[in-house]
Amino acid sequence: MKIKKITALAAVVLATVALSGCSFSREIASLDMYAPSDGVQLDIEQLKARNVMLIKGASGNAVLIGSFVNSGTESITATLQTEDANGEVVRVAFEVAPGKKFDLGYNGTEGVVMPLAGVPGSIHPVYLAGSSDPIEMNVPILDGTLAEYRPFVEALN
Repeated sequence: MKIKKITALAAVVLATVALSGCSFSREIASLDMYAPSDGVQLDIEQLKARNVMLIKGASGNAVLIGSFVNSGTESITATLQTEDANGEVVRVAFEVAPGKKFDLGYNGTEGVVMPLAGVPGSIHPVYLAGSSDPIEMNVPILDGTLAEYRPFVEALN
């Protein structure tokens, strides 16, 4: 009888260890910070860029879109700058009120349309400046493969 109890206890301990083995690891991927979007994100002091991307149509034109959040207590004049397919500097400036979000390209605002040489799946440098020097963002170029981006592509063609 004693051997049966020891065997059962050993089986329970072994099953517990085997089934809880994942929790022994301290490398839990779901705790890693990441941008849950197709675009890129960047924080420059109180200015936060979220889901910034270029969406390119068959015409060769692309639209730059994204959201910008001001977590500070004073307005920020943000500037985005890049080069188009012709080597021309494309620059846009916009005001982000304190504690507010500014959407570029949706929710009632126009995106920045430009000819773009890059192909979908590649990245394109875009520089963001708030109250400091510009910081480079490696912005992904997407196309209309995903349904949520098709309206942007259709507007470009």
